[in-house]
Amino acid sequence: MLITSCQKDNSIWQYEGWKNTNDKYFAAMKDSTDYTLYTIPANRGGGSYYYKVTVKGDSTSASPLYTDEVKVQYRGKLVNGTVFDQSYTGLTPPTDIATARTFTAGGVVRGWTENLMQMKVGEVRKIVLSQELGYGSTGSYPAILPYSVTVWNVRLVK
Repeated sequence: MLITSCQKDNSIWQYEGWKNTNDKYFAAMKDSTDYTLYTIPANRGGGSYYYKVTVKGDSTSASPLYTDEVKVQYRGKLVNGTVFDQSYTGLTPPTDIATARTFTAGGVVRGWTENLMQMKVGEVRKIVLSQELGYGSTGSYPAILPYSVTVWNVRLVK
């Protein structure tokens, strides 16, 4: 006698509506004339994200390498507008008086790493990351639900 179960795996199905909302949000970005689509080369893992430069940086500065320490100001939001992390409040874009945090360029989510390695000092970007380049199917409990597209305002300070 064979007995099988048709029970859904709640780790996937409990977020199905949220995943669909986020997938649609990211797919709709293709119609945006304000953002640039960047596709990461396959030899670096592939994937795509959208960005727009809102403040140009110092064109004579070098872009950070994967192993470089960077100082950034940022605000991260979900597609519903909920702020889940930020290094400053009230200032958009961030300015010299906003708090900056220090990271290794390669020590953050992959979408951030890819952007940081293209930015110049002083540059401010708005970035839209798919869940694959952000926090994936696990999220970052409790603030970032699984399958979340994340929207960032990032300034490379140093």
